[in-house]
Amino acid sequence: MGPDSDSQLEGITRGFVTLPGGERERCDIVLRYYTSDPLVVGVIVSQPGHGSACWVISRDLLSAGLTGTAGMGDVTVEPVAEQSQPLAVLLRVRNERGEARIHIDHQGLLLYLERSHAMMPFGSEAQSRQVDAELDELLEQGQDPPVVR
Repeated sequence: MGPDSDSQLEGITRGFVTLPGGERERCDIVLRYYTSDPLVVGVIVSQPGHGSACWVISRDLLSAGLTGTAGMGDVTVEPVAEQSQPLAVLLRVRNERGEARIHIDHQGLLLYLERSHAMMPFGSEAQSRQVDAELDELLEQGQDPPVVR
């Protein structure tokens, strides 16, 4: 699949959420990537009995968080290694109501991001979005698209 395809990639992995008191609860994490919106990944966290929450996170930020602390302000991502636990990536999302701390399986996130990069390689995101923006501008102005000969 090339960068011109409009397709979706969905992945499901396990993780856990750290609650305000420090206790942890298992959760399912669904990752959604669309080549039509190539700069972001949807992260949907579902907890039994608590419903689900969704965040839209920069794909570059998630990738950078695999190997070191990335982000600033309201969203940060970093790898975490805890004794007797598999390597994880900690996603922290803050807002006026508090902070969500989501631990995502490192290997699962790595494989998912590799698959998204196969669909839309780094650096090609801007090109695909630029073409769409130029076409939208032409259509709004009522002009015919250029003819390729």
